[in-house]
Amino acid sequence: MRVNLFGSPERRLVILCGSVSFVSGMVFSMVTSLAPMLAHDLGIPAQGIGPIMGVYMIAASVSGFLGTLYLDRFDRRKGLFVGMLGVVTGLLATALAPNEHLLLAARMLTGIFAGPANAFSVAIIIDNVPLERRGRALGSIAGFGALAQIIGIPAGLEIADLFNSWRYPFFAIALVGSTLAVWVAYNLPPQRAHLENATSFAIRQRLRLLGGLLSRPICLLAYGSQLTGIVPLVAITAIMAVFLVNNLGYPSTQLSALYLIGGLTNIAAARVVGQAIDNVGPGIVSVVSTVLLTIAILMAYMGFNPGLPWIAVFALFFITTSGRLVVGQTIITRIPKPSERAGFQALASSIQSMSMGLSAMAIPVLLGSTPDGKLTGVNRFATVTIAVSWIFPFLVYRLNTLLTRREKAEAQLSAMTVPAE
Repeated sequence: MRVNLFGSPERRLVILCGSVSFVSGMVFSMVTSLAPMLAHDLGIPAQGIGPIMGVYMIAASVSGFLGTLYLDRFDRRKGLFVGMLGVVTGLLATALAPNEHLLLAARMLTGIFAGPANAFSVAIIIDNVPLERRGRALGSIAGFGALAQIIGIPAGLEIADLFNSWRYPFFAIALVGSTLAVWVAYNLPPQRAHLENATSFAIRQRLRLLGGLLSRPICLLAYGSQLTGIVPLVAITAIMAVFLVNNLGYPSTQLSALYLIGGLTNIAAARVVGQAIDNVGPGIVSVVSTVLLTIAILMAYMGFNPGLPWIAVFALFFITTSGRLVVGQTIITRIPKPSERAGFQALASSIQSMSMGLSAMAIPVLLGSTPDGKLTGVNRFATVTIAVSWIFPFLVYRLNTLLTRREKAEAQLSAMTVPAE
């Protein structure tokens, strides 16, 4: 018996798929915030937190990419149910991991199922929500991901402090994931419309499409902007909690307040950034966000802070996060043709996840640690991060120029082909 929860069927779908996004955001981000406690308990070097984050994103990227080749063959309800069960299993294995190696394996297992689960949830929205309301629905799902920063991470930190263990937040997320799996099984109708209308699921044909999207110069520029836009943010935020607690002596019990302020700042900044892109263009916004990121890194990691409180520096990091992510999302949506949109978005998402994973995995190469857990080589790490971050605005300017030129040519061609009245 299906229960009529949360109003209309469309609204229930948005809440369900948004909740999947919320869980995914928690699974990735929680390790960052719990890093000091987790590393101390399992005897992991401070810089070793990078691979624990990275294997999850790489596994999600690979499984999401492979999913673009075969996931459309299945009923999306069954696929989402299996994906959420796999995520829950991975979360429980993470919470119970007795050492670093099994923790890495558990994170990889979680990522393998998280990639397809996210792909199924977005596909369900696209299949069921009319085009005129689809943008709002997808925006709402992105909002649930932001809630992981505003509510989820501070709540997880409070749970960890309450029980004096990093394991209980993962049990809590697993409980949320289990609830979603039950919801999918008993309240989501079969999702088979794509099977009835589709003509072919030939993998060779899909590989040909993906090959074109991987070789087109304008697409390569887009992937490069994604990489240089997101890599510095992941690298910096991955070590933030450990650096604060171990190097600067910041009280771990106050981390939840920092993440709460950071998440709220992220939400507030996103709207301002969107308006700025409309008014002055993505190029200028990308430069301003990179300047602010450079200032934040200099103050936080390289000792050039004139006395600004940490909560303000933390908020500045999240403002730059909004700036770079919104610029990237805005500009890449202009690239694919309508017939390529689904494949391009899936490929772009996989590349972004892979970039995030590899940047986290690279942390032990650039950083070391002392026996008491303090990070070493931070200045070198920060310098490399700043250098990579400055490639982003150059790619954005080039990409925006090419897209504007193409759009003008298409508009002129369209005007020429319209019959005179």
